[in-house]
Amino acid sequence: MNNLNGKLVVFDLDGTLNKTHLYSVPAHKKALAEFGIFDKTDEFIISTYGSRAQDSVGLLMEGCDSKTATTYLKKVSQYESEFITDLGQEFDGVSTMLDKLKESGYQTAVCSNASERYIRMVLNALKLIDKIDYIQPLLPDITKNDTLEMLLKRVNPTKAVMVGDRYYDKDAARYNHIPFIGCLYGFKSSDVEDADIAVKSPIDIYEAVETLIG
Repeated sequence: MNNLNGKLVVFDLDGTLNKTHLYSVPAHKKALAEFGIFDKTDEFIISTYGSRAQDSVGLLMEGCDSKTATTYLKKVSQYESEFITDLGQEFDGVSTMLDKLKESGYQTAVCSNASERYIRMVLNALKLIDKIDYIQPLLPDITKNDTLEMLLKRVNPTKAVMVGDRYYDKDAARYNHIPFIGCLYGFKSSDVEDADIAVKSPIDIYEAVETLIG
């Protein structure tokens, strides 16, 4: 990271920018019911957020074969697409924070353990797509450590920081030797309490970015 491509703020999506549970929990529950599964609580479903789809489906559909897993994930994707229009919301202050970063000259990216289709669906639904410069989805058989590394090599910023709410985000930042901002308002605050800076709301992210790479 030694050229003049600017400073990059990399965001996780679910639990960082996006109140995923508002549309995703109902989508999962509807899909699970079609397989006769009714014992998964909202809290349990939320606990799978941030993991790769191939890992989360193993928790929600224990012992299922690959064909069943694929069918299940397709149903969830269908229902999420239907529900997000009416139910999707950003965390309070996300748009303002992203605008402030852009106005200050920062580049922005989303690096998520999700497909590009899903990332774009969410960003479009929340009207955030124009505030994000780069999208890095999950790719087959690799982890967020690897996808963040790919993003950093592609953009080649002078400095970068990762922002997220789960240990996947923290581990990716540590692996790639960049600072980490932990979102305590996300889906598992205990994962990120030991971040370089932990924030209680999205609006606090700007000041944390300025402190770490400004």
